[in-house]
Amino acid sequence: MTLYTSETVEGAIQTALQQLQLDKSQVEVTILTKPRKGFFGIGARKAKVEVKPAVTSKPEEAVETTDSSVKASNNRPESETETDSGSTQDVATTEEPTANRQAEYQQVASELNQYLSEIIKQLGIEATSQVVVQHRHVNLNFETEQEGLLIGKHGRTINALQSLAQVYLNHKRFSKLEVTLDVANYRERRVETLTRLAENMAREVVATGKPVYLDPMPSFERKQIHSVLADNEHVMTYSAGTEPKRAVVITLR
Repeated sequence: MTLYTSETVEGAIQTALQQLQLDKSQVEVTILTKPRKGFFGIGARKAKVEVKPAVTSKPEEAVETTDSSVKASNNRPESETETDSGSTQDVATTEEPTANRQAEYQQVASELNQYLSEIIKQLGIEATSQVVVQHRHVNLNFETEQEGLLIGKHGRTINALQSLAQVYLNHKRFSKLEVTLDVANYRERRVETLTRLAENMAREVVATGKPVYLDPMPSFERKQIHSVLADNEHVMTYSAGTEPKRAVVITLR
C-alpha cells in the first residue's frame, strides 16, 4: 500500500499524481486521514491518502469520470459476451431483444417483483407494485402509505433494495438487465436534488479554489453528479474511495 501525506488532502493527491505520472481520472483515491491544525501545534496531523492506479476493466470506472477519452471507449459496439461457465448472455446493445428473450425478461422481472414484495412485507410495509420491462431495463414502482419507511433516510432503504434486486438478477444470469425501484416519484425528485447539489458545489469550488468532497453515494447517484458537471468548463469530477464509502470529488480543471 502506497501512502502520501501533505498539509492538505488535495496536496497529498497531487504529490501522488506527480510520482505516479497519472491524472485523477486514472487513479483510485482513499482518504485515510484528514488534516488537523491542532492547538499551538499540539495534536496537529497531516492529510494521508492512498492512491493507486484505477482498474480500467471495471465497468463503473469507465463510466464514472468526465474524461472524454474514457467516454469514447464506452461508445464501442457491444454484442454477446461469453460467461465463465461457457454460456452466452446478451449485453447492452442498441438492438431490440428477440421475442423469446423479451419473454424471459418479463418472467424474471415478475419473479423479482415477488421476491422483493416478500422482503418488503417482512419489513412491515404494506405495498403494491407495478412492473414495466422496457428493452433491457426493469422498472418496479411501489405504492404504499408508508412511503417514508420504504424510502428510508437519504434513500437508504430503497437503494439497498435496488442493490439487492440487481444481485438477484445477476444470480439468475440476467446481469445485463438494469433495474430501478421507485416509490412516490422519489427517483425524479432525487435527480433534481443531486443536480442542484452538483451545481451549488461546483460554484463553491470555483469561488474558493478548493476541492469539495461529497458524501458517499451509490454508483448510479455518483454518475448523475458526473453527468451534470461533464460539460462544465471550470470544474471536473472523479470518484474516490472504495465501496460503500466511494464518493465524488469536485475540483478545478
